[in-house]
Amino acid sequence: MSLNDFLDVYIIHFSKLPERRVQILKAIPENISAYWITENSRTKSKFNYVDSESVFGVSIRKIGMDLGINSRSLSRSRQRAKWEGYSLYLRSYLDLRGENLVASQINQRVRQKQPILENLEQHIVAIQLAGTSSKPFQLILEDDAMPHQSSWNKLEQLLKVKLSNGRFVAFLGSGAGLVRTSSDQIIDNFGLYNTRTFCSRTAVATLYSQDVLKQVNKLIQDYGVPDWMPIDFLLQVAMRRLKIKTFWQDPPFFEQGSESGIFKSSLR
Repeated sequence: MSLNDFLDVYIIHFSKLPERRVQILKAIPENISAYWITENSRTKSKFNYVDSESVFGVSIRKIGMDLGINSRSLSRSRQRAKWEGYSLYLRSYLDLRGENLVASQINQRVRQKQPILENLEQHIVAIQLAGTSSKPFQLILEDDAMPHQSSWNKLEQLLKVKLSNGRFVAFLGSGAGLVRTSSDQIIDNFGLYNTRTFCSRTAVATLYSQDVLKQVNKLIQDYGVPDWMPIDFLLQVAMRRLKIKTFWQDPPFFEQGSESGIFKSSLR
């Protein structure tokens, strides 16, 4: 069996950045089924923006705790960042500042700028379309995700191993300065490790088992989506709500080209 038997690929692409399409077309093997999701594809999305005190039924306090763990792990071990997050979460019920103590960075809940919302909507289209596939795994890439030379062969080996392992989500791309810290688990043969917290990396390259996509789609339909949360954060909340252990990778299969300097263009 080849990689195409296991996997479909969905590419989030802004058509105003044609050089990215050229580059990623060169990087994807011809025998892989790839579907392009542009800003014009947003009309295919089926979801509602909602104004709610929670996201997917997860409280703002818990969302703030997870986001804080991620941000603090940029400068310290994730173990220390995690305990600081739990401490702030518990204190928020006793402190006069309440949820602001743990969720200050998302307290304003301001509507995202249009390019960020377009990116969110494109991802939702990809998630919804991928959820209808008959293949066991789906890979959603942003158009600046550049694979390393051996990434596709290693990905095929990974999927064969994970085929019977049930629910699985792995963030296979770099970005946002988020890296493995001193207290993270030892990596496996594919560079994968679990952060032991519900922390996403970036949405540059996200690998899903099919059953997870169906569950994420149900959350989107049942709860709707806030207009103040980018896709990276939304995935993080979904993983907490579904209690799914997610994996990061070091080194990742895909490099975020807009951050590393491969691409100079950005609509953000």
